[in-house]
Amino acid sequence: MNRSAGKESEAHPIVGVSKAIRDVLHLADNVAVSDCCVLIEGDSGTGKELLARRIWRKSRRSGCAFIPVNCAGISESLFESQFFGHVRGAFTGAEQNMLGLVRTADGGTIFLDEVGEIPLHLQPKLLRVLQNQEVMPVGKPIPVKVDTRFIAGTNRNLRDMVNHGEFRQDLFYRLNVVRIVIPPLRDRPEDVPVLLEHFVSLNAGRYDREEIAIDRDIRLCLAEYPWPGNVRELASWVERLYATGLQPEILTEMLLAESDSSRPSPEMMSLNQVERRAIVQAMEHTNYNQRQAARMLQVHRATLARKLKKHDLT
Repeated sequence: MNRSAGKESEAHPIVGVSKAIRDVLHLADNVAVSDCCVLIEGDSGTGKELLARRIWRKSRRSGCAFIPVNCAGISESLFESQFFGHVRGAFTGAEQNMLGLVRTADGGTIFLDEVGEIPLHLQPKLLRVLQNQEVMPVGKPIPVKVDTRFIAGTNRNLRDMVNHGEFRQDLFYRLNVVRIVIPPLRDRPEDVPVLLEHFVSLNAGRYDREEIAIDRDIRLCLAEYPWPGNVRELASWVERLYATGLQPEILTEMLLAESDSSRPSPEMMSLNQVERRAIVQAMEHTNYNQRQAARMLQVHRATLARKLKKHDLT
C-alpha cells in the first residue's frame, strides 16, 4: 500500500493511507479533468484548500492562476468590486480600474473557502457568474465573459442551511455538481502515524534539526486522540516539538490534559502536574534562563515568574 496516498507534490501533499482518504483523492482526481463545480465539505483543519489545489493542479487549468478566497473575510459593501472588479471613478476611492478576483483567475480556478458565509442577499450575484460565466464590473454595465472554474469549500452543511433559508437553493445546486466530503481525522486514526512521520520530516528540514523520535506508546496515544482541530492541529503539535524543545511525552501529556480540561473532570491536579513538568523541562533546556524558557513555553516572562512561584520552583 502506498504510504502517502495522493502525495501530489512535495510542497502540498495530502498524506494518508485510510480507505476514506484514498476514496476522497480518487474522486477528486476523477473530477479534476472536467470543468464542473466541486463542493468540498469538511471540518476546519481537514485540508479543503489542499484538496482544491490538488484538483486544480491535475486539471487543464494548472498553467493558470489558483486563487483562494476567504468568503468570510469579504466586505459586504465591497463584494461586487472585489469579485467582479470596477472601473476608475465607479465609487469614492476607486482611483484605477481593477479586474476583480473572477477575472484575475480567468483561465484558472477560484476556491471559495467557507462559501456558506456569503450573505444571502449577495448570493444571487455569485449565481449569475456561475450560470452565465460573465461578470458585471462596478461602474461598467456591460457584461464581460470569463472562463473560470469554481471550487467551493465549507465546514457547514449547506443542505441544512438551504432548509433553514440561510443559503439559496439554486446556488447550492449550482455549486453541488460534485460533492466531496473529507472525513475528520478522528474517523481515520490509521492516518495519524503517517501524518506524524510526514510532519516530523517537514519540520526537521524547516528547523534544520535531526528528526525527533516518537516512540510507539506515544504514537498509539496520539492515534487515539480525537484531534478536534484535525490535521491542522496535528501539524501544529509536531511543530511545537521543534519550536519548544520539549519531549514528546511532555507535549502529549499537555495535549491530553488540555483535552480533559475542556470537559468537567475531578482530576484537575493532573493539569498542574503536567504544567510543572513542562516548566521544569523548559528551565533545564535553557540552562535556567527565564526569558528563553518563557519564549519556549510561549508565555510572557511575568507569567512564567508567577508559575515558578506557584510550583515552588524559585
